[in-house]
Amino acid sequence: MESLKPTHPKARQNDLLVEQIGDETVVYDGQRQEAHSLNRAASIVWQNSDGTRTIPQLAAMLGTAMGVEPNESIVEYALDRLAGAHLLEDSSVSRRDLVRRMTFAGVAAVGLPVVLSIVAPTDAMAASGNQNGQGQNNNNQ
Repeated sequence: MESLKPTHPKARQNDLLVEQIGDETVVYDGQRQEAHSLNRAASIVWQNSDGTRTIPQLAAMLGTAMGVEPNESIVEYALDRLAGAHLLEDSSVSRRDLVRRMTFAGVAAVGLPVVLSIVAPTDAMAASGNQNGQGQNNNNQ
């Protein structure tokens, strides 16, 4: 199978549980036992990253969906955040280049894609319920 070009990002699909909640997407990564909450912009980029679309095409789709001018820097920022959350099959966006482009683009923070992540507790941690992270019982009985 031919490897995909870095300019055609592909969302990871294996071992993920995905739930759409309003404009946001919640993704549980079973491999890493992490949950990720993607805001509307990050959701649009991730859901449309199928390995066939280019960054300019993703920017156009995001711009149309959000009612703003297409901006490749915002898509690259989203891809960087998604790659950091291990939600892409191939991450190729350079952070240094990304920061430079974002600075020159003067992107407002209001519309930036956001990926929030938490680590899910292991079965043993979830079952213990009455202990804090240091093994101490929090039942003051």
